[in-house]
Amino acid sequence: MNDAVEEIKQKLDIVSFIGQYTKLTKAGRTMRGICPFHSEKHGSFFVYPEAQNWHCFGACNTGGDIFAFVMKKEGLDFKAALELLAEKAGVSLPSQINPAIKDQRDRLYEINLSAAQYYHNLLLNSPQAENARIYLNSRGLNEQSLADFQLGYALADWQGLYDYLKERSYSDEDLLKAGVIVRSDEGRIHDRFRNNIIYPIANYKGQIAGFGARVMDNSQPKYRNSPQTDLFDKSSLLYGLHLASASIRENNRAIIVEGYMDAIMSHQGGFTYTVACMGTALTERQIALIKRQTKNLVLGLDSDSAGEEATLRAIDYENQMESEIRVAVPEGGKDPDELIRHSPQSWQEILDNARPLLDYIFEHSQRGLDLNSAAGKSKLADHLLPIISKMEDGVRQSHYLGKLAEIVSTSQNRILERLKKLKNETRNAKVTEKEAPSGQAPKNPALEEYALSLLFTSAEVTRFAYNLHPEYLEIPQYRELLAIYNQSAEKDNLRPCLDENLREYYDNLMNKNPANDNIEDKFYDLCLRLRERYLRNLAVKLNQALSEINQPETTEYQALNDQCVKVNEELRSVFSLKDRRNQKQRRQ
Repeated sequence: MNDAVEEIKQKLDIVSFIGQYTKLTKAGRTMRGICPFHSEKHGSFFVYPEAQNWHCFGACNTGGDIFAFVMKKEGLDFKAALELLAEKAGVSLPSQINPAIKDQRDRLYEINLSAAQYYHNLLLNSPQAENARIYLNSRGLNEQSLADFQLGYALADWQGLYDYLKERSYSDEDLLKAGVIVRSDEGRIHDRFRNNIIYPIANYKGQIAGFGARVMDNSQPKYRNSPQTDLFDKSSLLYGLHLASASIRENNRAIIVEGYMDAIMSHQGGFTYTVACMGTALTERQIALIKRQTKNLVLGLDSDSAGEEATLRAIDYENQMESEIRVAVPEGGKDPDELIRHSPQSWQEILDNARPLLDYIFEHSQRGLDLNSAAGKSKLADHLLPIISKMEDGVRQSHYLGKLAEIVSTSQNRILERLKKLKNETRNAKVTEKEAPSGQAPKNPALEEYALSLLFTSAEVTRFAYNLHPEYLEIPQYRELLAIYNQSAEKDNLRPCLDENLREYYDNLMNKNPANDNIEDKFYDLCLRLRERYLRNLAVKLNQALSEINQPETTEYQALNDQCVKVNEELRSVFSLKDRRNQKQRRQ
């Protein structure tokens, strides 16, 4: 598979490819344009023909190769990006040559469909499902909703579904890969879901990728999901999207709610352009799924978590959508499904009066603060200024800076001064020769392999995983593996979560056995070295971009210079940490 990746890179010129998304103009040895990922007036997006990579020095502050570009732009995982680029380059992938892999995925979809039909039939007809039917009826769901979303019921039996699927000649191995059964430590096989209401979760094509389940007693957790499989990645799916897509396009509007019942009741109430993020934090891939169909997004979140979620990724969402996002929150602690069940018109009014996301954040951030005190005002400014600073629209940014100044009873000039301090405006600072060599730091895949093999094989370094960032890794397959690791609940065994394109890389890392002593120190040192390499390369690109603009009085030059200062400071921090660690090791 590595040969296929390199062949794709050789056949697809990154300048020509990215040029299909944004106009690029020559700037010395680089190409420059408006970033295709966020709104901006001045081009902060650079493509490097010699290195065949790109970097955005604006709000994104990220970069990578052609694979990283496609994954970010289209909201795809590595496998999907690989398939898309292979098709464009005319490169045959092993999975395309060998139909067995495709046949296996199709077989897993068949298993999930059979399981969904089995569960649905039980819900409608089994005497044992009476309590489930009573519960769903008490939640206000009608027969049409049960059918549209194919809701089901899992018997309390240990092997009801297993026996049903075995009669259809599916192997234990395939049932385990689909995630519908479990093998215990003692080797016993049984159904994953028992005495649960079942919510089949489909991809945007309508193929069932996995299941959500709600317990019928007081046990915890109340909701469970299929494990991550070749088909099921919760961060890449939106519940109900296959049913909502046409309505989203027709209404040019999408609503994202939190739970299954919120989405189902929304459709039943006529709000058919609604999908659910299934109780998790929204991801870039989920936002990308919506962006393909509309730029008008409303977050219809539960009142108890809306503020936290909105604040967490506010500007990231808006930058990705390239549009203002609005927030609709039911009052009185109600969930959307409860409100729709009793008063659809009230929910319609809340949607019609949905507030801009930043306005909601302003209101939410003031709760619990004494804005009559200097400390309260300072704390509010500290919280909101980093959010406002990320805004690309200068008019909107000025509006919210003025709003913040009014709230904390100060002049907008004072707020601007604080914003400048936050951004560390040290215009004349330069990256020293020691900190930024004339050429980019050389690629060293061994560093990446060593760090990941320690992370994947040594439980004791799991708590230090936050030190290793995907952008530090230059090999796209390794970036994808680290991203999956960060999202996975079962970090000690990622293999079932991986497609065939990544398993060979994972197996190679797992078989390295890189260290057996001082593992934590070795991992931390590797993270420092990878961070240093990343920052050095970034500094080179920044200096190159500055030399080609060569107009110090312009806004874009100053913005790039700000980043140069920041990278300089981060490099100094890395060097300081390395020096302290070296001194400590010499004393030991």
